[in-house]
Amino acid sequence: MRRGTGARAGLSPAHREARGDLPMLVVLAVLVAALTALSACAPPLIGRQQDRALRQRIAAAQTQGPLLTVGTRLQGLNTALGPANSHEPIGAVLSEVGDQLVGAAAAPLRGSLAVARTGADFAPVRTSVPSTPATAGVDSVVTGLTYLSDAGPHVRMVAGAFPAAHTAKRQDPQLALSHDAAARLGLSAGGRIGVSFSTGNGEASMDFTVSGIFEPRQTGDGFWNSRPLLDTPLTYPQPPPLGIQVYVHALISTDGVDRLMAAGLDTPQLSWQLSVAPARAAVAQSRSLAGPLAGYGAAMTAVLCQGPGGTVGCQADQEAADRFSWTDGLTPLLVAFGRERLQAEAVQSFALVALVCVVLAAAFTAVRVLLRRRDGALRLQRSRGASPLRLVLLRSAPALPVLLCAAGAGWLLGLRSAPTGGSVGPRPLWAVAATAAVWALLPLLTWVQTREPRRPRRSVRAVRHRFGGRAVLEATALLLAAAGVVALRGRGASAPQGVDPQLSAVPLVVAVVAVLALLRIYPLVLRLLAARLRRGPGVLAFLGLAKAGREATATGLALFVLVLTLGTAVFGGMVSRTVSDGAAAGAGWYAGADAVALSSGNSAPVPGVARGVKVVGEQLRAVGLTADRDGAALPDTPLLTVDARALVAADPGSPLGRALLAASAAPVRRADGSVELPVLVSPAVLAAEPAGDFVSEPFSNADHLHRVRYRPVGTLTAAELDDPALGPITDQLAPGSRLLVTGSAAAPALLQPQVAGRSAALLYGDGDDPAALRTEGAAVLGPLGTVRLRSDRLAAVRADGLVGGIQRVYAVSTGLAVCFGLLAVLLELVLTAEERGRTASFLRTLGLGGRAAGLLQLTQLLPLAAAAAAGGAILGLVEPRLLAPALNLRQFTGGPGQPALHTDYRLTGALVLGLVLLVVAAAAVETAVSRYRRLGELLRLGDA
Repeated sequence: MRRGTGARAGLSPAHREARGDLPMLVVLAVLVAALTALSACAPPLIGRQQDRALRQRIAAAQTQGPLLTVGTRLQGLNTALGPANSHEPIGAVLSEVGDQLVGAAAAPLRGSLAVARTGADFAPVRTSVPSTPATAGVDSVVTGLTYLSDAGPHVRMVAGAFPAAHTAKRQDPQLALSHDAAARLGLSAGGRIGVSFSTGNGEASMDFTVSGIFEPRQTGDGFWNSRPLLDTPLTYPQPPPLGIQVYVHALISTDGVDRLMAAGLDTPQLSWQLSVAPARAAVAQSRSLAGPLAGYGAAMTAVLCQGPGGTVGCQADQEAADRFSWTDGLTPLLVAFGRERLQAEAVQSFALVALVCVVLAAAFTAVRVLLRRRDGALRLQRSRGASPLRLVLLRSAPALPVLLCAAGAGWLLGLRSAPTGGSVGPRPLWAVAATAAVWALLPLLTWVQTREPRRPRRSVRAVRHRFGGRAVLEATALLLAAAGVVALRGRGASAPQGVDPQLSAVPLVVAVVAVLALLRIYPLVLRLLAARLRRGPGVLAFLGLAKAGREATATGLALFVLVLTLGTAVFGGMVSRTVSDGAAAGAGWYAGADAVALSSGNSAPVPGVARGVKVVGEQLRAVGLTADRDGAALPDTPLLTVDARALVAADPGSPLGRALLAASAAPVRRADGSVELPVLVSPAVLAAEPAGDFVSEPFSNADHLHRVRYRPVGTLTAAELDDPALGPITDQLAPGSRLLVTGSAAAPALLQPQVAGRSAALLYGDGDDPAALRTEGAAVLGPLGTVRLRSDRLAAVRADGLVGGIQRVYAVSTGLAVCFGLLAVLLELVLTAEERGRTASFLRTLGLGGRAAGLLQLTQLLPLAAAAAAGGAILGLVEPRLLAPALNLRQFTGGPGQPALHTDYRLTGALVLGLVLLVVAAAAVETAVSRYRRLGELLRLGDA
């Protein structure tokens, strides 16, 4: 004993303090390690989700069409080489220029580019075909001749073979026609077709052999989205005495291009489609692509447009060419994704900041416990003349090496858990700030506890006397919360900037206001209940409620932690549920029904062939309108024709279908020869021209002239404009655009077909059978119809990296906040255990049993659990609605507008029940621990 006493006496004061404070230092070390580990692994994990989301966006966009396309037109004879017919082989030209285009890009862009497709398109040429019954009434045939480097995998030859890459000079060059084009021209494999064209030396002609007949093959890469005319011939009726003009497209090989150029038709339009393969760190790479993309046109010109001898001119592998033009679809995609990413970070920031606040609250409580244990020693040292600064150093110095070691361990653990190679790396400054914040609580609270109180000034005393310090604090918090909410609602969701301090701080201030309100309300409720139980037969409930009411203010921090944790969890559940339900609504808007088949032009869908699938046809065209009364012009007004009866039969709940069915009437032919068609109009049409009917420009259809008069019979309501049936065919229209909709079944026959229009076939069937829906979609609009499935859209949204990142951040943050919040509550129970121990010691001397003591403990803690559960649930339900204008969740769901906020009541109920059970479990643990205390110790505690 003497040796031990001597050894302890030989320790420095700092060491003795550290040994006595070891339990709380361990708690602080755990909290610091958690914060530094999160600083090391959370940003890379979130960055990995963002990289994945961007790669998904680029891959999906490239299945619909190329993101980067470069084009030029050869200027004619090769003036560099001199003699005519001495052109470079087109295959070599396309290959060489493709390599130059990739090489012209700056380094960050060049490594991601590859030539996906090259092409050569000739201007339409006059064509002569054999006279057959299929060409009866055909006055002229015009053919567009096209070479595409990757056409072979996208066609299925039903007769003959694909055009040969090389043919003998004595043989005719070859071309391939689609099945529909060959049928319209009465041709078959092996047939011959002649083309004639103008050259610099006069007229020239060339015969082609039809090497094969093909049908489109859908490969899911968007090949046919930009080449629909390769499959579908167009028929143009002409006024008498002219007949019908047929326009077809044919596929040729590089041999056909070279032969045409050698014959004098030497001005093909060349194109190069570049694919983009983002790196693993896609988001970081996208930030460095803005400059190369903006300067790519100039870089491309510098490489390809410097002629021989220093003369300025563009060349395509020694062939004189026009200036190169290019379309950039990658920049808009990156800009849109950047907005979505910043909005996702803004939504995630609240969960992360709330978690940090809970951890700091737990650290604050741990420091209070540590100082409570040393309160007597601090007073004694202060009375003996120790300065506050010395006491602060004495309390803070032993904790610094412990917290630094914990920070290092947490950082290393976080690094091992963090993915590498992504766009976002660990945040060492966050780790340093977290460690400093936790350690700073020790000197700060020690200084507050040991410093000499200063006499307040008279003005301050007057304010406190009149209003009270607590009232001033509550009023300040209320004003800050109100100002923050008003500012957020006024700002809206425009221009998100990633981690949004305002969006993160305002919910915390609102949570503080909620806790302050609870601290005002629930002690009054407890006192009222205690007053009613005072004259009752049982004394335990009265004592427990009375003690809980008196200690309500002392448990304010625990209440704040519980309310903030539960409110954040409910908030996250609402965000997740809103995104999930909004994705379902957005998928309905995307597909219109269980599926939709879309195609260019106004083609009527054929009857369905799959059982159990209902088909509703839609056609969108642009019409030029003139107001009847004042002659105001409304050019290019979208007109949508819908089969109203079929829509109501397939979807009886459709608002648009019911409105069209109620307003539909048969077209009326007027005395002036025009046809009157009833339509529903959008508010934008009435805003542009509120009075009168509209007359369309006349057009010819086969044998007579048509003039259609549109008579508005109603205005489309918000519910009708948001009907999913409008989604897939009007998704390219800007919100609030002009729109006419008619449900008359006879309308399509009265309107002029348009190549630039769109057709849609809504498919209502069994959504659980995607194969049947795809088959039906291909059948109703042909193989060129792009089929969209609602189930595919839902799966894509649910697998989206940004949406998954938001849900994971809230799930992980809530789980960690619950753990650290429970730790803070347990530490608060330790702070108030002394007072409850005194009460229990006195009551046990009066004959209070163990079960009664446990019931007393439970009665004192249940009000805290009930208040926290009610406050947290209300906070989580109210906050999203207060901040709704600043939460732009539509970017993650799609659809015509902001998704409605949907509360996850099951999750909210489970969280409330879990919180109550946690507090009850804490009370049970404290009761079990108190049973092992000797009564004498409790009595001595009571005497103290």
